[in-house]
Amino acid sequence: MNVLPVDSPLRGNPVFWLMWLLLGSTVVAGFVTLAIALRSADRELPSSYHWEGERLDRDFALARNAARHGVEVTFVATAGQCSATVRGAPNEPAALHLLFVNSTDAALDHAVRLTRVAPATYAADCAVLPSGRWRVALQDDAGQWAIRTQFIGDVSRLELRARNPDGAP
Repeated sequence: MNVLPVDSPLRGNPVFWLMWLLLGSTVVAGFVTLAIALRSADRELPSSYHWEGERLDRDFALARNAARHGVEVTFVATAGQCSATVRGAPNEPAALHLLFVNSTDAALDHAVRLTRVAPATYAADCAVLPSGRWRVALQDDAGQWAIRTQFIGDVSRLELRARNPDGAP
């Protein structure tokens, strides 16, 4: 049984059929999305999940403290030797912990412990890192301040400046 007569202008009108095809595919896509959501919903967070929030609060507090004191660090890496000069630090820690995390290759991640060799100057042996996209985390040994940043490029010389994670000066 034909719904439209043979001589109906709608039978040969492609815009009419395109309109119904778009509406029909939208309804089908909605049902498919609903089925996917019901079948593979995110699982509930574990009861011990709160520890991550506490760590984030601590990281933000360390960054705020560094920004409040205006901590700036000049990092230089040459021929397997790394050094850092710290300005504005609220204390004179015995060491600095520096972590380089590569955005694309975890095998390139590198941690360095720089020990104090002179006032406000720290040094250590370290591997030469290639240019790339890096996340950098620097923290004093006493755990009073930290700087976290990211950059793209050469690791041989970095100027790290503390900034408030809240966006305030």
